[in-house]
Amino acid sequence: MGVKMIEVKNISYRYNTKTEAIKNLSLNIEKGKWVSILGHNGSGKSTLAKLLVGLLEADSGKIIIDGESLTEKNVHDIRKKIGIVFQNPDNQFVGVTVRYDIAFGLENQQIPSNEMERRVHEYAKFVGMEEYLEKEPHNLSGGQKQRVAIAGALAMQQEILILDEATSMLDPKGTNEIVNLIKLINKEHNKTIITITHDLSLASMSDYLYVLKEGELILEGKPDTVFKEEELLKSSHLEIPLALSVYNEIAKDKNSDKKLVDALWEFNSKM
Repeated sequence: MGVKMIEVKNISYRYNTKTEAIKNLSLNIEKGKWVSILGHNGSGKSTLAKLLVGLLEADSGKIIIDGESLTEKNVHDIRKKIGIVFQNPDNQFVGVTVRYDIAFGLENQQIPSNEMERRVHEYAKFVGMEEYLEKEPHNLSGGQKQRVAIAGALAMQQEILILDEATSMLDPKGTNEIVNLIKLINKEHNKTIITITHDLSLASMSDYLYVLKEGELILEGKPDTVFKEEELLKSSHLEIPLALSVYNEIAKDKNSDKKLVDALWEFNSKM
């Protein structure tokens, strides 16, 4: 077990007296790992993301970020460690240019202008958007907008990056761009990555999965373990990609070639 970056201990949250969005949920996320929180609409996964960054306050239980319990008093300090990119990047844009948008969070932290400019260029280049710095964000493609939003989060140099359904509005090309970027961020910057998603193809590339259903944790483990529970995933309205279904069927056959099965899994994980 590595160093715990996030500990969630028995948290519950209600939006009102009838709707219990999170029910006695516990999970751990290791430093430097890419973890996917899976679930369909209403599963509680986006509520969990908002609880982790302090946009919502749990009714009970405890959230510990990098060894420090999240409270009303320290929520602003905790947020300095966590960046979040939402489903629709348009909702996060505040600037008239890409340059200004990446710099916005740095201005709020009163980062010196020379350091701010250095970071803007560094992270715009990292996400492949350096030549678009003077462009208006709203004129960009969906994938480009998400890359700008990610650059803004990276420029803050936070240790944790949460992507809440960050690929759900993108076409296959845009999705592929963001997936490759996630891999790069996780590998080169050693960030702890949390992808909130219902896309099992995306989740298959992460290190560890948690599956939520109606606010409860129903399944967890490494992708190859979780995806064997095909019926349980289907009961949560999660669509199994064809390649994973084929893998599961071949794996069930005791006479199948283990090397072939392992190669199929590895191929799917790289797609």
